[in-house]
Amino acid sequence: MRSIVVLPTYNERENLEKVVERILKAVPGIHILVVDDNSPDGTGELAEELAGRYRGRIFVLHRAKKEGLGRAYVAGFRHALAHDYDVLVQMDADLSHDPAYLRPMLQRIRECDVVLGSRYVRGINVVNWDLKRLLLSKCASLYVRLVTRMPVTDATGGFKCWRRETLEGIGLDGVFSSGYLFQVEMTYKAFRSGFGIGEEPIIFYERDLGRSKMNRRIIWEALWGVLKLRFAPRWMTHVETGGPQMDRPRHETAA
Repeated sequence: MRSIVVLPTYNERENLEKVVERILKAVPGIHILVVDDNSPDGTGELAEELAGRYRGRIFVLHRAKKEGLGRAYVAGFRHALAHDYDVLVQMDADLSHDPAYLRPMLQRIRECDVVLGSRYVRGINVVNWDLKRLLLSKCASLYVRLVTRMPVTDATGGFKCWRRETLEGIGLDGVFSSGYLFQVEMTYKAFRSGFGIGEEPIIFYERDLGRSKMNRRIIWEALWGVLKLRFAPRWMTHVETGGPQMDRPRHETAA
């Protein structure tokens, strides 16, 4: 299956070259699409340099301005689907998601419709978080699970592997979230549409370089957005696709 990593960037010049090299080392045959939101620190220019160095393996999608993580991913997904990729991986560019997990996630996607890289499926696996950040993340995951009733341990994580049929089935035109709610919205739409969700254990590493994009507006959007997802009319969260592939489980965790 043709696979590609969709890598949104905004002011990630300090991290981009490192993460690209680690991805290509972890899975030599994979492609990378850098989706840059006109970063003022020159991330887009560095991405073009890397695309020239790794010609035919790295591609760059330049966007006019920063519109949020969700908008960047939707643009990247559409680009990758238009270029006939079978498997699309989403991950952060700041090295908080270790590319070493790409290979096991790509193995799991053969059995599932979407695979979530989970920080919590085997206890708590995060590095360099203080207690406040850890409690916020755990409470957010619990809140999402209670409201949406999704049987997943880490609904707010951003390391995921998608089959193209799943993204086409849930539809990208109806995605409304622009911030970190995007992570919950996409998984919830897959769940509501009956696609098989798997969870692969990962260790999450807090970024070493650059600044986190999290802020109060994003948190507020996520709190209200989860309620909007749960209680919206079914047509807003479900696209009729003729049904998912029924030989895959609705949800499974790694053994």
